[in-house]
Formats: sequence, structure tokens, C-alpha cells
Amino acid sequence: MIISASRRCDIPKYGKKWFLDNIKQGYVNVTNPFNRNQVKKVSLHNEDVDLFVFWTKDGSDFTEVLDFLESKNMKFLIQYTINGYPSDIEPFTGDTDKIIRNFNDINSRYPGSVLWRYDPVILTDRFDLKYHTEKFTYIFENIKHSTTRCYTSFFDEYRKNKKFIAAHNVNTDNFSKYEEVLAEFDNIVDGSAVKLIVCSEPINYISYKNVIKGACIDKDYINDIFGLNIQGKRDSGQRKDCYCVKSTDIGAYNQCKTGCKYCYACNNNKI
Repeated sequence: MIISASRRCDIPKYGKKWFLDNIKQGYVNVTNPFNRNQVKKVSLHNEDVDLFVFWTKDGSDFTEVLDFLESKNMKFLIQYTINGYPSDIEPFTGDTDKIIRNFNDINSRYPGSVLWRYDPVILTDRFDLKYHTEKFTYIFENIKHSTTRCYTSFFDEYRKNKKFIAAHNVNTDNFSKYEEVLAEFDNIVDGSAVKLIVCSEPINYISYKNVIKGACIDKDYINDIFGLNIQGKRDSGQRKDCYCVKSTDIGAYNQCKTGCKYCYACNNNKI
């Protein structure tokens, strides 16, 4: 079993104690986000968990947990988002340079366990091709020796971010503009060990040199890096073009305090 912790909230940044308490007791109770009356007991015992996949924008206070998992021979992968949007869009993400240092530090401790996300790519008059090219280049130049993958995807509309879309006139339908951004990213990473992984997007992959149709929870990558033999099926609970292998998410919506205005998982995105 793969545990996702979590697509719904930033557990490494805000739930360290909660996670440690639950893993020490050996299980966690997870409430169905669509039916509060359904609560599932999920085992966190070593023999039941093949891998933890963490999702975060700031893992600087999570080293204690990673060290604990390592001491128990429990494997983990970190999907680490660094996109550097300004504080009026991401109020509590923190300093980008500090986050970059933490990204590099974790990778030096646990090579191959931390992967970069430049996600989502939001296109507005303010966040245009020039903006993303400069921001992506800066981050890439500072972490390119610490990862072999950059996950990127384009902004999607959800019920909870409709006000953000309207307030900032976000491009949600001109896909060619996003392809222009991806072409720039492709040129930037060319010649490095970093590949661009795009999930759930209708991309013509032949047009790019370093773009791979992949999955965030990629069983082939996981098996290769961690010596596992995961043969799980595609996660049917994700978007139709998502190829992530099945996992069990233990997070909850409306728990993250980072306050990203574009968030699909929280109601804290008031404009």
C-alpha cells in the first residue's frame, strides 16, 4: 500500500506532530471527504506500507519525521512544490531561497527521495511567459543537481478557485499559451539530467525533447529508486488523464494554512 500524505493538505508543514502520533500508534482514522459519517481505519504499520508520498511547499520542519521513518526502514518520496509565487498569491509559503536550501538538504540526506514540482502554471497578464521563464530558470539553476524530475501542470478550474480566476483573469482555455511555457521550460532543462514530467495534460510529447508523459506517483520510478515491486493499478479516483498508481490519502480538505489563493483543496482562498 502507498500512503499519500497528502494531496488534500500540507502535512509536512502543518501536521508533523499529528503524523508522528499516528504512525507511532500504527494507524490513522480517515474521514471520507464526501461523507463525514464514513471513517476508515488505515494501517501505518511497516509491514502494510510500501511507501509514503508526501506533498509539501515547505519541508524545513519535517526532518525529524524523515529521520524517524529512516530509522524504521520505512520508505518515502517527497513531491516538493517550489514555484515562488508572490505573497499576495501564496501568503504563507515562505522565502523561496530558504525552501530551495531545504530541498537540496533533504536530497543530500536521502538521494532520489525528493522531486521538484513547478505547479501549477498560472497564466495571467501578470504571470505571463516572461514571468514563468525567469522564475523557473532561477529555481532550476539552484536545484538542478538535486533532482532528476520536475513535475509541472497547468492551472485547472475547481469550485473553490473560481473567485481567483475571475479576479485575476486567469487563462483557463487557451491551451496554446501553456504549450509556449512548456517549450521554454524544455529549452531551459535541455542538457541537464532533469526531465519534465507532465500529468493529466493533452500534450503532443513529440514536440519536446525533455518532456515525459508521467505520473506523480509513478510505480516505475518508485520501483527503480527504492527497489520495490509495486504492481498496483491506476488510481481511478484521480482525473481521467492521470496515470498515478493507486494510493490511500490520509489527509483532509480545508486544513492547510498556507492560504494559496488558487487552491482547490481549501476555502481560504478569499479574494
